[in-house]
Amino acid sequence: MRWIPRAWHAWLDANPRAALAACGAWWGLLWATIWFGSAWLSSFWTHRIEFALPFERTVDPMHWMIPIYASYDLAAAFLPLFCRGWRDYAVVGRAILLQTAVSCTIYIILPQQLAFSTTRTGAVWDWLSGLTGLPHPGLYSYAPSMHVAGVIAIGMFFAPRLGRAGATALWAWCIGVIASTWMVQEHHLADIASGIVLALVIRPRTVASASVGPTMSS
Repeated sequence: MRWIPRAWHAWLDANPRAALAACGAWWGLLWATIWFGSAWLSSFWTHRIEFALPFERTVDPMHWMIPIYASYDLAAAFLPLFCRGWRDYAVVGRAILLQTAVSCTIYIILPQQLAFSTTRTGAVWDWLSGLTGLPHPGLYSYAPSMHVAGVIAIGMFFAPRLGRAGATALWAWCIGVIASTWMVQEHHLADIASGIVLALVIRPRTVASASVGPTMSS
């Protein structure tokens, strides 16, 4: 998957200050197209599958975890700031886009429904439905979870660059985000488990094998 057109590479190399911003904006457009398009197509299903365990149907949400849950969205949006250059960003961005494409294909083929007792209240995404006019995304369950797969991809990519303390803090944040997806009732445990599997199958190249020089293409 070459998500950054080869025709752009020379310009990006010649304009390193603008390159990361341009790639980040392009990534956001691609991601939004895939996600919103799949949500729209998935909304046409009138019968949906529930993958909830019995106890998940009665558990209460933990709204205080919403900032942890949302921190992944902020991290994904500002990910270019943490990369060494646009070619570096291309590696981790590609992995998350591929994860998104696989997840969204499953959302369309296998429509799922959240089964928490408070699902209809929409704890997190009311504003998004009102802003876009799309069906309330909080009403649906998405397996595999893109939050889970994406945050693990970030951990895999950046942890090897950090010292022990930094890597520990990064993985602690990753675990917190994964837990928050269930605690704010956006994902069932089945979604989390399948998100972990997706992250292990589609993951960014390690720092040792990822080149940041002009020879890498993505």
